[in-house]
Amino acid sequence: MDENVDAALRVGALQLSLVTAAIHLWVGWPRLFVYVQAGTPFIDPLQILFVLSSLAVLAGVGLAAWGLRRDYVYALGVVLMLCYLLGWVFLGGHRTGGALIAPAWETTGHSHGTALATLFEHLVADWLLLVSKVVEATALVVLLALLYGERTTDDGGETPESRTDDPTGTDP
Repeated sequence: MDENVDAALRVGALQLSLVTAAIHLWVGWPRLFVYVQAGTPFIDPLQILFVLSSLAVLAGVGLAAWGLRRDYVYALGVVLMLCYLLGWVFLGGHRTGGALIAPAWETTGHSHGTALATLFEHLVADWLLLVSKVVEATALVVLLALLYGERTTDDGGETPESRTDDPTGTDP
């Protein structure tokens, strides 16, 4: 991967990751604080997950700055972005009582039509949800590109296909 493209993607991934962490802290912290003040912090575990996942994003940024292998950081970022996206699909619906599982596509009590239409309508109904999912999906694509670039490039910047030396010693 070109050095300039790699640097731009790394800066983009950093910015997208920080926006994701900020959104989840913004949503999770006040609600978690209300539950903690009421003495029932585990009534809604999603708020704890929002705060902890935000801290995980910040820890990943710190590990990257500290010098952990980039491919490890990118892979962990990919997993976290997938957790955000799939977590919304499987846990982002209208929960009732103490239920944790409430799929966002659940059409019960809605006149949205199909499950896909319900997902879309829930997504565009809340601007913060829409922004967070667009940022997370974009971060996922950027992190996958960075991971691919990191895995297909040696430390010297060569791709395995561009090497001219033969490690077996049979090159005439």
